[in-house]
Amino acid sequence: MKKFIFVILIIIFMAGCIQSKKVSEIKKSPQKKEEVTNDYNDSNNTPIGIYKLSGNTLQRIDTINITPVVEEDIDIFQIYPSNDDNIKLSKAFGLSFYDEWIKYPNIKMGFNIKFTLQNNEDVSYNFFNPDHTFDKWEYLMNYLYDDYNNFGKSFYSHMESDEFNDNSIITSIKLQSSYSVDQVVSPIKLTVFTYDTDDDFIDNEYRGNSFHTLTICINGRAC
Repeated sequence: MKKFIFVILIIIFMAGCIQSKKVSEIKKSPQKKEEVTNDYNDSNNTPIGIYKLSGNTLQRIDTINITPVVEEDIDIFQIYPSNDDNIKLSKAFGLSFYDEWIKYPNIKMGFNIKFTLQNNEDVSYNFFNPDHTFDKWEYLMNYLYDDYNNFGKSFYSHMESDEFNDNSIITSIKLQSSYSVDQVVSPIKLTVFTYDTDDDFIDNEYRGNSFHTLTICINGRAC
């Protein structure tokens, strides 16, 4: 009987050693990390640019210098679906824009503004319609225009929220200095971009292929 009990104890002891060894091996083995894959691939290559219109010619612009004055316009810029440096228009700007824009169905447009303040805060915000244009309005005020749907009018103003609808087309943007513009210590980066799905954004930042950035230098600082 004693011999039987001794054999049982040996078996239990050995089983415990084996289990302990397995646990030890599991602890020592490096855990395989879950691979983070990024399947994002932007197939949207819609051409887009920020331009200045002079007569019937659009000139693509990358950099301008300004001396901001509170509550005065910085400038108005034309948006055009092209990457060309200079474009000679054969018809009115709004009509020309429409003729090009309809070549890219299901594509939407948005804007981003970036700058740094005296307190080292980095400001970045997107806007897609008039509802968003007064974000950070204490530094900059932004106005969107529809030159296509207002074609033929001798005067028209920027789009208001109640006027913006599925037929609206953003063709121009105006920037105006606001009362705290003197707190902006970096160049202002104005970007126009196009997108087709929400995948084109990560953490609210655009990451697609279709964009153009205008750098607005303030009194030549940091440009």
